[in-house]
This record gives sequence, C-alpha cells and structure tokens, in this order.
Amino acid sequence: MAQIEKRNYLYLYDLPKDKVSSVKIAEVFKNEGINVGEKKPQINRDLFKPFYSAIVHIEDPKMYEQAKEKMKYLNIDGCQSRALPFDKDLRGDNKAKVMSHNVFYKLGKGDDKSQLTYKMLHEKFEKYGPIKSTKISLNADYSNRGFAFVCFEDAESTKKCLDDLKDENTVFQFNPKDAREVAGKIVNNLYFKNIPSEMPEAEVKKLFAPFGDIKSLVLFKNEIGQYGFVCYEDKTGKDKKHGHNAVEEAMKTLTDKDMGNGLKMYLRNFLNKEEREREKFVETIRYKNSKKRCNLYVKNFPANWTEQDLVNLFKQYGEIEKVRLEKGFANNTFAFVCFKKPDACSVAKQALSGQTYEGKGLIINHYEIKEIRDL
Repeated sequence: MAQIEKRNYLYLYDLPKDKVSSVKIAEVFKNEGINVGEKKPQINRDLFKPFYSAIVHIEDPKMYEQAKEKMKYLNIDGCQSRALPFDKDLRGDNKAKVMSHNVFYKLGKGDDKSQLTYKMLHEKFEKYGPIKSTKISLNADYSNRGFAFVCFEDAESTKKCLDDLKDENTVFQFNPKDAREVAGKIVNNLYFKNIPSEMPEAEVKKLFAPFGDIKSLVLFKNEIGQYGFVCYEDKTGKDKKHGHNAVEEAMKTLTDKDMGNGLKMYLRNFLNKEEREREKFVETIRYKNSKKRCNLYVKNFPANWTEQDLVNLFKQYGEIEKVRLEKGFANNTFAFVCFKKPDACSVAKQALSGQTYEGKGLIINHYEIKEIRDL
C-alpha cells in the first residue's frame, strides 16, 4: 500500500463549534487563493473540548506551500484559529525533541489582553529565529487568557530570545512541571454541599479542621441547605503537598457523611466555571445517551390528543416512565414517549409506525440527543 504524503496535510486548530463546517473552511481557503481540491476538509467534532480541529489535504505541492504561509493564522467569522503543517514532533511522536524549544509568554500587568494576537506574536518573536508554531491560550468565547506559547525550530533561537527578553519578566523557558504545580494549587480547594441550613459556620469549620490548615472557608445557602468551598494551605508555607493531602483526607472521611434531615455530605475537587460547564455537558450527554434506546419521538397524531391519550396507546407495549407533549414553531404537536425498558420501546415503534388515527399516519423515530442533533 502506498504511504500517504503527510507533508501535504494542514492541521487546523481552535475552530469555532457553532460556525465551522467543511464548506466554510474551503471558502476561507478559496478567499486566499488556495484550492483545497476534491477532498473536503475533515472536521474532528469533539463534543467535550471547547473547539473543533480539522485536517485539510492539498494535493498540489505548490498550492500546499502557499497554504502553509497564507493560512498559518486563519480567521473564521472573527475567531482566531491556526493551521500547522504535519510535523511528527508537534503531533506527539517526539515531543521531547522540541520541548526545550518552547517559551512561555505572558502579558505584563495591566496590559490589554486584546493586543495579544498571532500577528503580534510573530512580529515580536520571529527576529530571534524560525518559528515552528505559536499558540494563544483561549477561553471558550475566544477571549484570550493573556498568555501564549512559542516553539522555535531550534534551541539556539530559543536561547537568543530568552537572553534578550530576560529583563522584561514576561518570557520564560517553558517547563511542563509548571502545569503540575498549577494543578496542585487547584486541588487545595474543595467544593462541598448538603450542609444543614441551621449549622453555623464555626461548626462547619470544625468538620474540615482535622484534615489540615484551613486558609479560607466560604458558605452559601440554597433551597436544600448550605454549600461552599474550603481551601487548605500549610501555615508555614513549607509543605507544598499539605493542601492536596488535606483535600484527599477530607474527601475520604466526609463523603456521604450523614448530616441529618436526609442529607449526606457531597464533596468534590474545585472546578472553574469553564470546567464545570464542560462536566455538566458531559453528564447531560451521558444521561441522555443512557435513555436513548428507551425514548421515542412521535409526531403526526391528531391535534386534540392529550398526554393521557398517548399513554393509553403506548402502555400496551410496556411500562412507561414518562410522556411529554410539546408544540413546535409551526404550532404542530409532537411528543416524547419514554419506556422503562428498551425492548418495549422497540416493539412499540415497530407496531405503531404508520398506523392511522383520524386520517393521520403516526411517524415514530428513536429519540436523538439534541446537543448532537444540533451539530
């Protein structure tokens, strides 16, 4: 089998989920005079990442060379994205080889984050040597976090850059150990809930005090009781693992502790807002996926039917968990019928699809997860 010419591939990153498509990518390339050929761009739609990625194959070698320069930093409807040619080092085959070629750049205190663009990065760093790649750290809404990474082609360029900018206090040798230290700080924080509303803060602190030095504890109230955050940190500042160990012990000891009034202590590591939203999305998809084989989408039934009419029709095939009747934008009525067991769901679909009621033939399909259908 002939080996694919990997050098003809461009890898696209940081693509906006709600705006990108194969057609859109081809149009962006075409506007720069680049014809992607007959093979349409392949998009990797990872639901659990903030952005999509894609692969574009350009067969014509000359066109590919043009694309490497022109499309290095493409813009899709105002969203900064980037394209990199295939590189076995960057793609993970030998990351250690280029690790020492990376520098970490952060804006100075009080600097406007909007000034951090790929054009600005290139103009600032290209004078030190050829650049292999750059990456701006972005939030899900495309606002940047005020820092970026620059990978040079060689160690000499990296050293020259670091020597020249050492007094700026904005450029540092990239060290993957830093990420672990940041992660260590995050796990010093613990989220808890299901604290009885009448329990005073001093008593809540007593619950968490045996496990380590408490740096801070905050409480909030909701309709169930109280919830909050506790942060551990060694008072002497010497034991870097103190907070992490305290969190681990607290979780091991207090998880599911009976708090009275039918409440059990719930604990988990602290997550920032973006991480919480992503986790919530994952849990929603997981739950809906578990119900998919038990759920039917039903339409084209008489407009005067009620939820009870649907229950009466479908219950002959198995135990029903829930029926939900809804109206669409065109005032059409449709419903979701959820069975307890997937076998009953399949039998009902097979038996009732196409059956006529008051001159209307039932249309029944298995439920599709909305978040995936929207794609």
